[in-house]
Amino acid sequence: MGLFWFWWVGLSAIYFNLNYLVPVIALIMGLVYGVLFRICFLFKFDFLRLCAIFALSFIHPLGFDWLEWGIYTTYGFFDSSLRGIICLFLIAYFIYEGYISRYYKIAIVLILFFTGFHYEEKTATTLPFSYKLINTNISQDQKFLQEKLILNSNTLLSEISRAILEKKELVILPETAFAFNLQGTKYEEFLKELSHKIIIITGAFYTKDEKTYNSTYVFRQGKSYIFNKHFLVPFGEEIPFFKELVKKYFLPNMEEFTRGPVQSQYKLNDVLITNAICYEATKEQNYKNSKIIIALSNNAWFKHSSEYKLQKLLMQFYANKYGVSVYHATNGKENAVILPKKRLDLRWLEEIKSWNKSLFES
Repeated sequence: MGLFWFWWVGLSAIYFNLNYLVPVIALIMGLVYGVLFRICFLFKFDFLRLCAIFALSFIHPLGFDWLEWGIYTTYGFFDSSLRGIICLFLIAYFIYEGYISRYYKIAIVLILFFTGFHYEEKTATTLPFSYKLINTNISQDQKFLQEKLILNSNTLLSEISRAILEKKELVILPETAFAFNLQGTKYEEFLKELSHKIIIITGAFYTKDEKTYNSTYVFRQGKSYIFNKHFLVPFGEEIPFFKELVKKYFLPNMEEFTRGPVQSQYKLNDVLITNAICYEATKEQNYKNSKIIIALSNNAWFKHSSEYKLQKLLMQFYANKYGVSVYHATNGKENAVILPKKRLDLRWLEEIKSWNKSLFES
């Protein structure tokens, strides 16, 4: 399961000239989760095995918490909560078990279904002004080339100008849209000037005291505000252990990022916004005290993989669970506006009524 769910993790090694590590990393992911599932199988009783498998979602190697069973409640009838997940697991258990009679099994499954049912629709706070999400499609091997920086940056300025002509109040660009330290550059001055006409949120690097951050810049009324990423990707943005060994043999040119505050929030027109950069948008901690999240991602690291779909499922699950709206601007994949899910049974009833109405009218 680890192999099929997380095979894409090693794709980023391609852009560090470590192509040979792609299958090795995929194999390591498969072995790690294979061992964990094997440990679960060591329990004698099926119910204990089920409990052990359920507990795997609480094990986060190097902080990597993308094995989340809650994504199975992202869509459908079950509530995106611990209650919904537990009921889903128990239904699978009782359907599998053969020692219970058919009628008892049906009764138990129905009880669990209605116990885990999604009854409460959460209403999320949404952005109170017009906005535009800018989507870019710059390949990772081209993104940081010096000869491409000016061209790409000028294209972004054109997109912002287009949003102004469209009378938008806010424009949101992806992670590291400006792929350099933006502070003190002519582009920062351009963005400050444009911010008198539109609020601009964009990703870029930020350097201070010889430390580099992966950051979100917010430009408003001629001023800039910087919010730095806290949750860094292991071996992509930071080296969590064996630093000297890894830098010597694998990543000699890698510049590590420095962590920012655990959670960065800011206000736009008295609306509190939580900042999230890529990996951070899948962290449950960022959803617990948030109403609106503006997330910036660069998914070109994992192009032609299932990474983006899994990222979106996780964001949808946490949006459902906590009643949060997410505005997601990306490079390499499509943008998304994610809101808590609606009750599926009510949606079906509305569609049936609409179908009946059109049938009788015809």
